Amino acid sequence: MKKIVIPIFTIFLTSCAPLVYYQVYKTVPENGKVTDDSLVFEDKNCEVSYDLWAEDGDMGFTIYNKSENDLTIDLTKTFYVLNGFANEYFQNRVFSKSVNNATAVTKYKYPYYLNYYNVTKMEGSTYGISYAEKSELTIPPQTSIRIAEYHITSLLYNECKYSSHPKNKKIKTLSFDKTNSPLTFYNLITYKIKGEINRIENKFYASELTNLPSSKMFVWEDTSSCGEKLLVPVEVFKRETPDKFYIKYSVK
Repeated sequence: MKKIVIPIFTIFLTSCAPLVYYQVYKTVPENGKVTDDSLVFEDKNCEVSYDLWAEDGDMGFTIYNKSENDLTIDLTKTFYVLNGFANEYFQNRVFSKSVNNATAVTKYKYPYYLNYYNVTKMEGSTYGISYAEKSELTIPPQTSIRIAEYHITSLLYNECKYSSHPKNKKIKTLSFDKTNSPLTFYNLITYKIKGEINRIENKFYASELTNLPSSKMFVWEDTSSCGEKLLVPVEVFKRETPDKFYIKYSVK
């Protein structure tokens, strides 16, 4: 029988590798509703939807204009507020992008054994375009736009008696209500329609928090394309819902 010899340095490196954990938050939309794929807030003029699931949480939102008139968002008076601290959406930035103006000028034919293939030579120039950030965004009737600027938070919640690296059999979930939640946050959106200024608040608070090893975060699933099962399964999050988000961290 052959013996399997594992080099000592391999064992050492494996034992010293940091362990990956996830701090998973479940949230409550105070004045909204939870659907299968989004969190929805609405008033008489518009509907605002969220999917928080992302690393550090995604506070981006899609806003749909339900009315028959143009709806204009004032970004100078639209804020992301985290635990009482306001962050303005409009930051008066200038953006730039590069444009490659390339043209095909020559084609060559090269023999490769008895086959031929073409090579196209490209010539052209690259130039930049700069444009200023808009302070207002107008949404036509029955259309939507997506606004994304902030994550919820990247700061871990720590409590002396709550383990940051629990074993599988000692995983515990902390529960909160609105009065003692460590995380309250919302988007304050100001918009104008038919000359009237409106302000809506999409409020959330963290209701549950769980620290999990990576083995508890993923599951292997069979995939399909056009109704046919593929050969290779994929690893996907098994806790993904629009009212949750996670912070990834390592423990040595």
